[in-house]
Amino acid sequence: MVAGQKTCLIIGAGAGIGGTVGKKFAEEGYHAALCRRSDIDGLNGMVEGLQSEGLSASGHLLNAVDEGALESLIEEVKAIGPIDTVLYNLGAQIGNRSLDDTPLKTFELGWRMACF
Repeated sequence: MVAGQKTCLIIGAGAGIGGTVGKKFAEEGYHAALCRRSDIDGLNGMVEGLQSEGLSASGHLLNAVDEGALESLIEEVKAIGPIDTVLYNLGAQIGNRSLDDTPLKTFELGWRMACF
């Protein structure tokens, strides 16, 4: 990271929208702090891909429904540089079922993730 560089924290940086937007921010000169809940290999690959293009990026595992983990992550990223932009790109996949057929626990997880 370069002194004075802006940081974009992307929570939910998977292979789709989150990762793509993270790359765009990095291309625009931001440090992209990419976060996802699992798949450390995929996360590392994404970060290494950006860095191989000369872009600034870091990867962080995060369970966003764990308040303590979220607070720790924010401090970790702030140690890299001040956070200027946050993209909250989470959503639980509940499959192809109607709301009536969705178990309460699955619905609540999706609600907590989407509503922070």
